Amino acid sequence: MPSQWRSKFPTGAEIIRKAVELRPDSSLDPDRRLMRRRECEYEIFRSVEQAIELPHIKAGFATVDDFIARAQTILQRRKARSGHSLELHARAIFIEERLIEGTHFAHQPESEPGKRPDFLFPSVTAYRDGSFPSDRLRMLAVKTTCKDRWRQILNEADRIPVKHLLTLQEGVSENQFREMTHAGVRLVVPTGLTEKFPKSIQPHLQSLESFIADTRLLDL
Repeated sequence: MPSQWRSKFPTGAEIIRKAVELRPDSSLDPDRRLMRRRECEYEIFRSVEQAIELPHIKAGFATVDDFIARAQTILQRRKARSGHSLELHARAIFIEERLIEGTHFAHQPESEPGKRPDFLFPSVTAYRDGSFPSDRLRMLAVKTTCKDRWRQILNEADRIPVKHLLTLQEGVSENQFREMTHAGVRLVVPTGLTEKFPKSIQPHLQSLESFIADTRLLDL
């Protein structure tokens, strides 16, 4: 752990760069690479959290309000990390897989006023070109868990009817999956999590490796 991290919490991007450094895993497919790095990143996060927060906890608090304020800071940091880190991991893997940002994908572009999908493929230029076929455009939303939050992506990237959603959620019910499919949402799930889903759903899940392979064909 870099010494400066013991006194000031690093950004999410800094933690992920360290996870990539510790787990390059260049010989692994994108799905396994993602899961191993995500686990490593969580371990780094908890180690930094322990180093920074434990001294404050051991020192005690003068008032209950002080304790609550510290706890809220810790919890908010955990939520922020969980929500953003998967997106940063995906971006790093796209680049490693020789997808060029700005040419083969766009990260957090504005598809329409006030709408920013996590990723657009092949580019925001292609998306905004009305002559570019919509069936050769892809959108990827990223949510660690989908639950009811998957509906948030339905209004993103109006030109793209099928919304791909990368998630680490360990399974959804058949009823929820039918609802998602009917709404035009297709799940992208790392292969190691496929078995967590009902058997009837598993054939309809797309791996991250397969999704990346599909995006390579969009510009051809």
